[in-house]
Amino acid sequence: PTRAMGRPTGGASASKKPKAKSKPKQRGGVDFKKYKHKVGRKLPPPKNATNTEIKSKMIVLPEQTMASERAGMAVNKRGLTLRELLQQTVHYNPKVRRAAMNGIKDLVTKHPAELKLHKVAMIEKLQERICDSDKVVRDSLYSLLQSLVFPSLKEDNAMSTRSTLSLLMANVLNGMTHLSMDIQLMAFRFLELVVLNFPSSFPRYAEQAFNNFVAVLSNDRIHLQDKSKLNSILAGLAHCLSLVARVTENDDASNRLVQNRPMGELWKPTLDEDNPGSGAFATSDVLMKLQNLIRILVNSIEVSASEICAKPANDAQSSEALLSALHCLHLICTTFIHEAKKSQMEFGRSKTQFGSDWLNSSVLVYLKKLWGVKCLFHEKGDDRFFVFNLKIAELFLCLSTCVDDTMFPAEELCQFVSSLFAKSKVLRNKDLMETHLSPLITCIPGLIASCADDSKGYLLEAFTDAFRDSKVDCKLMLPYLDAVREMLLPGEIRDMVY
Repeated sequence: PTRAMGRPTGGASASKKPKAKSKPKQRGGVDFKKYKHKVGRKLPPPKNATNTEIKSKMIVLPEQTMASERAGMAVNKRGLTLRELLQQTVHYNPKVRRAAMNGIKDLVTKHPAELKLHKVAMIEKLQERICDSDKVVRDSLYSLLQSLVFPSLKEDNAMSTRSTLSLLMANVLNGMTHLSMDIQLMAFRFLELVVLNFPSSFPRYAEQAFNNFVAVLSNDRIHLQDKSKLNSILAGLAHCLSLVARVTENDDASNRLVQNRPMGELWKPTLDEDNPGSGAFATSDVLMKLQNLIRILVNSIEVSASEICAKPANDAQSSEALLSALHCLHLICTTFIHEAKKSQMEFGRSKTQFGSDWLNSSVLVYLKKLWGVKCLFHEKGDDRFFVFNLKIAELFLCLSTCVDDTMFPAEELCQFVSSLFAKSKVLRNKDLMETHLSPLITCIPGLIASCADDSKGYLLEAFTDAFRDSKVDCKLMLPYLDAVREMLLPGEIRDMVY
């Protein structure tokens, strides 16, 4: 057959492989040019590089070392002086401030002379830490003041102590109004510490301090949060109120002595600058603050009582808060009674400003709410509810001699007290009864003397039954005997006989 015309098959052209397709060229310019460098090759610096090498010579001064400078100086274990440690207390880092507080305590413990010489400078610098944002720093300051600074400050004269404490109290009062609740609570602890160590300084700040107590206890957050915070504030309030009650009682006794003085001696000044009170609390502003506290404390008692009754288990924190509030109420009522009985010989005081009418309008209006709390506790069978009612009865017995019978009938009080004596016979915890029943026994003679004849019968019967069941070694035996002696032979008759 004839071959077709065309290219020859085979030969050199048939052995060649087809060519690979070439990659299309990249359109546009190149963004980054890739350089290939050999490994280990050191690149030369760019032409516009700046030389950053610094050349210096060492200066050696062998005699000017830290150890030779501080030879003979009082330092802590880190080698820092008191001045350096005080400067570190204002450092921005809380860890540095903590270390500085611990260093100050270490230094003054090893070198007591430093504390004696520089305690005023220490207080001037450390009082800024009362409102410190770090809790550990505040606690360290509290421990330092309590254990070292305040015991040393008591040795100084009253004038220098007063000027030093004025700086400290300015920051304490400022901290009591701080936005942070933790700083507020710590400021109240600082106030309690000052009152315990320097009671004579409190009258100058009493009105402002009680105003801060009213503000913080009116805040609902303190009642809704941990009860331990509320208990801490109530403990500080109790210390302040006990001081006011003690000073007011002393003023009442001194006023009774003034009535027996000749008229010429009444014009002699009797106020001592270093006396903790001597009438310093007898101002209407302070009494109005205490009146506001009564309303707040009664509300706190109602809240704590409802929480205790709602919980099946024993709530120790709520129980402590309720007892602390009742104790504060008792101290306020004691102060009001002494104010109502105070002699009318004080100048500038109205005869009816703080009398029995004022007690009825300012005290019993709020305290009558406790009667409902008493009924709530009376239905419970636990011993702790018996203690709550004992404190409420003690509070009303304290006021029974100064208030109007129409505002609070004495017959109801006699029935209440009689039920408590009957309840005491069936208590399981006898030690609890011996601890809390004594104040109630002391008030029985006064209640018997003031109540109507038809109410005395069952009260005396309940008192006699409780007294009959007491053993000779009972702690209540002496209060029982004193009450019987007072009922058989009152104090006025004993004074006439003996």
